[in-house]
Amino acid sequence: MMKTGLSFHRNGICWSGPEHGRVCPSKRSARLVPLLRLLVALLGLLAFGLPPPAAAAPPGALPQTGTVVAVFDGDTVRLASGDQVRLLGIDSPELDHESGRHQCYALEARDQAQGLLLQQQVRLEYDGEHRDRHGRLLAYLHLADGRCVNQELIRLGCAWLYRYRRDFSRRPAFLEAQRDALQSRRGLWGRCPVKEESRYLGNRESYVFHRPDCAYGRQTGAARRIEFTSRRQALEAGYHPCRRCLP
Repeated sequence: MMKTGLSFHRNGICWSGPEHGRVCPSKRSARLVPLLRLLVALLGLLAFGLPPPAAAAPPGALPQTGTVVAVFDGDTVRLASGDQVRLLGIDSPELDHESGRHQCYALEARDQAQGLLLQQQVRLEYDGEHRDRHGRLLAYLHLADGRCVNQELIRLGCAWLYRYRRDFSRRPAFLEAQRDALQSRRGLWGRCPVKEESRYLGNRESYVFHRPDCAYGRQTGAARRIEFTSRRQALEAGYHPCRRCLP
């Protein structure tokens, strides 16, 4: 008597039974073999109580977690996925890798960011725009202990509040951290002397403030212009320094 069961043929799986003998697939039906094998594998996983393989993230999906593998400066990092992240809501002193003429406290800010983030698993939180004009992700980075690294760098005096084209939900908390760092002269606020002006020009739309002789500041229309009597007054109001005149 012929036994009933499955056997394998070069074109796929054969069926043996008493009524039809041994039946094997044709070359045309062999195209279905990969699908059958996948189905058998999935049924096997379910039989042993194992979940099926996780589906791949759709193209363009925003990462929710990641491991930081590189820290470029005080506000930009790279994840193991290859994504670069610009820390949302902050700006730090610039590193000039070509000339080596870094802004004051740029190296210290980068080192502090490395100490907080390098090889750490982080959670990304988005707020409004997801990417900047360079294609970098815009996000808050949260450590396992719950700290928001963006805010922590402001609190340590390694960065200042930075408004990128629009307001963001954590701006009030960041501004409070900046006022505390200014009051304590923490980080760059106690280490980087600047030439004080008698007045500064601020832009109500961009939240940038300038020295009075800055060409960009003078282009600000009267309706958008606001004046400050000191640099600290501008910073405590949530304005950030112009990258050209460096007030």
